[in-house]
Amino acid sequence: MLAEIITVGDELLLGQTVDTNSAWMGEHLELSGIAVERISTISDKPSALVAALDLALKSKDLVLITGGLGPTLDDQTKQVLAHYFETPLVLHEEVLANITAWFANRGLPMLPSNVDQALLPEACEMLPNPLGTAQGMWFAVKGSHQVVVSMPGVPYEMKGIMTDEVIPRLLDRFALPTRYHRTILTQGVGESFLSQHVATWEAGLADRQVSMAYLPAPGQVRIRLSSMAEDRQVAVERVEKEVNAFKAMCDHWIVTDVEGQSIAETLVSGLIGAGKTLAIGESCTGGAMAGSLTAIPGSSACFLGGVVAYSNQVKVDLLGVSMETIQTHGAVSEAVVKEMALGARHRMGADYALATSGVAGPGGGTDETPVGTVWMALAGPDGVQGRVLNFGQNRSRNIEKACLECQAWLLRELREYKS
Repeated sequence: MLAEIITVGDELLLGQTVDTNSAWMGEHLELSGIAVERISTISDKPSALVAALDLALKSKDLVLITGGLGPTLDDQTKQVLAHYFETPLVLHEEVLANITAWFANRGLPMLPSNVDQALLPEACEMLPNPLGTAQGMWFAVKGSHQVVVSMPGVPYEMKGIMTDEVIPRLLDRFALPTRYHRTILTQGVGESFLSQHVATWEAGLADRQVSMAYLPAPGQVRIRLSSMAEDRQVAVERVEKEVNAFKAMCDHWIVTDVEGQSIAETLVSGLIGAGKTLAIGESCTGGAMAGSLTAIPGSSACFLGGVVAYSNQVKVDLLGVSMETIQTHGAVSEAVVKEMALGARHRMGADYALATSGVAGPGGGTDETPVGTVWMALAGPDGVQGRVLNFGQNRSRNIEKACLECQAWLLRELREYKS
């Protein structure tokens, strides 16, 4: 089954609102065995929706529309669909009662435009929306197996209708194959190098009915392996065999094969599993590394705390760095970052400590220490290690990559210690 997603709204085309609906829908449709072949974003003009529907229904089994169902004058999706499917708008008393209750519960007055939201095309099946006042609509195209679904553009409302109504109906009405996929998170290797490393194996995946996708992000690459089959177990066996093959080739770069798990989550799990604790001393990352850890529920079991030592004096006063070391080597140096890590570990009583000091940019670089230079240190039971990397010119990416590098470094240290 092939699908197309159409998102409606001038605000999307102008960049005032980011379309997150399509990504979420594409992911959940794929898991249901439905392939999204195209995503279109169109203006609020009725003619734009008519043209998009005409094009989509030439080749797609399923068309999903989000947006244009609100009470304002620019929301015309419902009216366009009624005209397109040659059906009148009729009042749904049940919907009107729900909308009336929705406003009453919030102590808000109902306007005529709100009452009009209970008008729906007669030919559609109403898809209830308990989270808002705009209902979803399901149209079966006459003389065809095709389906057109219209939903609100508000993300949480769309997700509720998709989860509770649309996907169950699709699974009930159509014989869909099972798609099974696994993702593997790698770090420390670029997409192009990774692709070259596994090129021979990857070239044979199609013959084994498995597809592979690279999902790169700053400092990391996720690998997704997928297969589709009528029998779920067949798809599972195909993918798991290739997951094992990939692991054998790329073990050093693999962070986790737990679906959706981040490097920070994997590190927290690893520290807790090993019964170890962590402290952090941060300069150029400005607390971002500590923030990524404390965002994880349960991290208090392993993360003791951190110091954001942006100034040299704070490095001295709170982390015990020698001012002589700073004056001799500079704040962005191996000597300083090692003392920061040792100070954080000692003063907070942790098993391990991580530290960062660098030039995040866009200014502040020198010939000896260009923008993007980040010194990192890892202190543990066996002493302290330092390393330097240069990430580039983008400040936010430099900070993100530095955090990921440190966390992955400690994660590998934990695994080596455990083995």
